[in-house]
Amino acid sequence: MYFPSQKDIWVIIINWIVIFACFTPLIIKRDYEALFFTLPLALFLLLCFFKTGYMVDEKMLIIHNGPLKKKVSIKDIQKMKRTKNPLASPALSLDRIEITSHSHSSILLVSPKNTREFISLLKEANPDIKVDKNLTESF
Repeated sequence: MYFPSQKDIWVIIINWIVIFACFTPLIIKRDYEALFFTLPLALFLLLCFFKTGYMVDEKMLIIHNGPLKKKVSIKDIQKMKRTKNPLASPALSLDRIEITSHSHSSILLVSPKNTREFISLLKEANPDIKVDKNLTESF
């Protein structure tokens, strides 16, 4: 099942301002050469904005962040807890879930729209996942 990322209003505003700014050299000066640098950035931001989400199947959690993809075995997930950690991650909201896994040395930060269903699917596939009390109470 696919879960799109939550989107905070400030992320939406900043994202669209930067995308618009990528086209200002074209609008103001008719500087077509600048598009060589700004168009790829605008396309990347658009892809990340519309294609950030999380796919949960029987064995894998697949994290999509625009053109990038990361796979995590659900059996390797140890713990999930709620966080507001602002680190760069495939999450478009500060209302995040921190996932600790055996296979990844660092933490994974995600922000699925339907958090309860996301957690229950992961717990269904791996009942050994420890879910922090703050996480279950907040959603």
